[in-house]
Amino acid sequence: MASLLKIRYFPSIFLLLQLLLHTSNSQISPKTQSPNPLIIQPYIVDYRNGTVLRYKSNTTAFVPALNDTRVQSKDINIPSSTYHNLRARAFLPARPDPNKKIPVLIYFHGGAFCIGSAFDQLDNHFLARVAAEARVLAIGIDYRLYPEFTVPAPYDDAWAALVWVTVHAARTGPGHDPWLARYGDVKRIFVGGDSAGGTIAHNLAIRAGLGPGLRFTGLFLAMPYFLGSERVPLEPVDISSHPNYIVWSYVCPNCSGGVDNPYINPFGPGAPSITQLGCKKLLVYTAEIDELRGRDMWYYEKVKKSKWAGQARLIEAPGKSHVFHILYPDDPATTKLIQDLSAFINIE
Repeated sequence: MASLLKIRYFPSIFLLLQLLLHTSNSQISPKTQSPNPLIIQPYIVDYRNGTVLRYKSNTTAFVPALNDTRVQSKDINIPSSTYHNLRARAFLPARPDPNKKIPVLIYFHGGAFCIGSAFDQLDNHFLARVAAEARVLAIGIDYRLYPEFTVPAPYDDAWAALVWVTVHAARTGPGHDPWLARYGDVKRIFVGGDSAGGTIAHNLAIRAGLGPGLRFTGLFLAMPYFLGSERVPLEPVDISSHPNYIVWSYVCPNCSGGVDNPYINPFGPGAPSITQLGCKKLLVYTAEIDELRGRDMWYYEKVKKSKWAGQARLIEAPGKSHVFHILYPDDPATTKLIQDLSAFINIE
């Protein structure tokens, strides 16, 4: 799209991930500097004096909602009993058919529960393309982040978003959004996310499956952020020294079991059975050059071998790195991912 901004290519994944950071009051300040801070790039800085702040960002957090020849978007507030101002951005094809409802995609950005935003340039580019090309009503959720909040706050926000979408099954009601009420087919709800957003999406599917009445159609996990204390095939031998591993103890400080807590390890001790996934079908998307690839493929195999009644599919992007579809919006592999996602949503 001509109106969507493009990004530059950087050689390091961690430099690339810095593009996902968003400006907040929790950034590095000279007043909080200490001689020996622990820097966990690109996520946080622990000053070892009780202060933990988000790693400094040099990018703009917020870009305005866009409207062009292919897509229109707007910002909305979602009512939530746990968080009174859950923000989101909705994307709708520019010329929707008023007589035909379209699927709804609830999407969660990545960033290890520390960084990222539903309102930044990169996520906007991706969801705008998905809305236009897959002909869906896409809603990016701006869930709460560390260090202001800890897990399970993002999971509670996800639940609030799903509940809010499903109540649109009624014709009208308090807090109803006109786009969703008029164009959204709440009988075809899809939930997806990349990296930490994929973890949120998985946990949302489990919670939906454990409760009555809130099941949805499909689950899309793009390079989801799963961990565990026991190494699985294809997982790096030094995974415990990687930033994604180290930061978990910060974002979920009260989680028993550490990286084996069910919030991050779907098959850890006490985790609900994977047969409880509250959806009909699953698409797991992995990248060949990704430290999370091994555990994501392991997740898919465990689902396939389980007694879950749905249909599961795995697609791998050869030669691509973690969340390439966000970091490289104009890459042919991103186009293919969007095509695969469109088929997943629109083909029964």
